[in-house]
Amino acid sequence: MSRRSSIIAVVAVFLMGSLAFAQEAQKPSYFTVTTWEVTIPEDGSRSEFNQLMKEWSDKVVRQNDKIISERVVHHISGSNSRDVVIITEYANWADIEKAQEKQDELVAAAWPSENERRDFFRKFRKYFRSHSDEIYQENTDLRK
Repeated sequence: MSRRSSIIAVVAVFLMGSLAFAQEAQKPSYFTVTTWEVTIPEDGSRSEFNQLMKEWSDKVVRQNDKIISERVVHHISGSNSRDVVIITEYANWADIEKAQEKQDELVAAAWPSENERRDFFRKFRKYFRSHSDEIYQENTDLRK
């Protein structure tokens, strides 16, 4: 093979790889967005709430291979700072359902006895007044 043919072959392989990467990068993700109205009850604290959120994240979210990413954000300006928004990213629609199945397994492993699960969720749920759930698909043409 001549030097020129070798260079053309290397460039072709590079371009094909770049094209495949670009096409892969344009696959739209799916997102669940849950908005919780949080309240700090008399028998609770912001510290306990944050600890429970971290425990959930460590034991369930971070262990779930169907979740690409998750962001937990909270409202910080204006008169209503009660909203906590959880944005969870999935590769496709089917992974949303698979992630729920995996979550059930992870919950059972994280809190093995019924009493442990009941205690955790009793503490956890006292902070939430109401919530809404939505599912979104990304518009990859607007990706930065």
